[in-house]
Amino acid sequence: MKIISQEEKLKADIQVIINYFNVGSYDDVINKSIPLIKKYPETYILKNLLALSYNAQNKYEEAIKVLDNAIKNDPNNIFILNNLGLVHSNLENTRTAEEYLNRAIAVKPLFLDASITLANLKSKIDKNEEAIEILSKLENTYKESYILNFTMGNIYQQVGNFDKAIYHLNYCLKLDPQNTAPDKAISLITKYTPGHKHLNDMQEKFEAIKSDDHKMILSFALGKAFEDIKEYKKSFKYLDIANKMRDEKLNYNITSEKNLFLDIKNFFKNKSFTKIKPSNKKIIFILGMPRSGTSLIEQILSSHEQVHGAGELNHIGNFIEKNLFLNDKNLSEKKLLEFQNYYIEKLDTQKDIVTDKAPLNFKWIGFLLATFPNCKIIHSNRDPMDTCWSMFKNFFSSKKLNFCYNLENLGNYYILYKELMTFWKSKFGDRIYDINYEDLITNQETEVKKLLKNCELDWDENCMTFYKNKKSVATASLAQVRSPIYKSSVQKWKNYSSELNELLQIIQK
Repeated sequence: MKIISQEEKLKADIQVIINYFNVGSYDDVINKSIPLIKKYPETYILKNLLALSYNAQNKYEEAIKVLDNAIKNDPNNIFILNNLGLVHSNLENTRTAEEYLNRAIAVKPLFLDASITLANLKSKIDKNEEAIEILSKLENTYKESYILNFTMGNIYQQVGNFDKAIYHLNYCLKLDPQNTAPDKAISLITKYTPGHKHLNDMQEKFEAIKSDDHKMILSFALGKAFEDIKEYKKSFKYLDIANKMRDEKLNYNITSEKNLFLDIKNFFKNKSFTKIKPSNKKIIFILGMPRSGTSLIEQILSSHEQVHGAGELNHIGNFIEKNLFLNDKNLSEKKLLEFQNYYIEKLDTQKDIVTDKAPLNFKWIGFLLATFPNCKIIHSNRDPMDTCWSMFKNFFSSKKLNFCYNLENLGNYYILYKELMTFWKSKFGDRIYDINYEDLITNQETEVKKLLKNCELDWDENCMTFYKNKKSVATASLAQVRSPIYKSSVQKWKNYSSELNELLQIIQK
């Protein structure tokens, strides 16, 4: 009988944990890593796997604790430094993330993982030229790297350089033909015509592909392509496949959303706040349902010379849910100022006026007005069926949008949103500026002038040519906002009226 050494046993245990990590079994990674780390505290790979598992579960503080402990004993470990940069980036601690990533690259120039994380961070804060410069330095060394080409494709896509985006995304398909993420990315920036080569390639791939996840992603892309060529039955067929596959994995229950919305209304029903000192920056919150025109509005406003477009900032909801909501019944001045400082510290701009277009901030209007007395609330309205249909035909990475993949859930969530907006307007009607998407695209100049006036901004002709704005756009609207205003998206849902009757019945209740 062969005697297994302690070292061999550790290697075997680590391999088991790596296998769990690779299939996304993060709880198993956590449960098996912790006792091993206590036994082998110098084994950095276990700490990295543990931290990355916490990160995957959005437990960022736990991840940082593990990595902070690890870096003390191994301050030049490039993998720990990179992961600290990644987690701090997810927390939108931009400066701290940059510091760790630059330290990793200083130890190992052309370190692929850290360079990609840093480039994504730069792109996120709209320093796209710096992002592309970082990645370009890697091209000779990592020409055959899928992740490098995919990242470059995404960043070129976000800044509107679609030719270079498609070049890199096509190269990804050459490197990994079975992967469908590049197909989905290409579909967002391609206007398909009958017989289009990429459409034909995707159809062939759909029949051959085995992975459910890749088939689901490809179905979204095919749905978009067939909509382009006005084959609406085929378009809905693929979108229905995609959404059903996605919905089955999520096991979403809208009851928790209903309870949250009720709690919010009860919390604010008779609530008044002590006025706090305004922040040194004026925040323009652009909110509403996703796909309601929020990206277009931000693109218009961020074209103004005085305005910085910060995109979709995620930390508001996270902070409120964790630190404020229902925990501090009085929402003390101290708590409100803590929230204000937390938010302002994360902004990376010298400009005094900033847009934040996280649509789901509509849930937190009461908190926003209490925390930022000088803020502006811009509520984007769009035809409810067009809004919901546009959501149904897109794939979202955010878990907060898990209601999108089932027509019944989607319709019921829309009703919750409308009811909550009615509540907010009954309390803060004079602080909420409604802008209608259909009015904006029909009477652009008139509506833009009214919008700027509400935001206390002087007229800027650049707001009329928003599509020339080089600001990074990472939402599903990334192609639309690079074009002048068009009206073809109005009442588009009617091409699918027979398939969307269930949704219509819910919304018309």
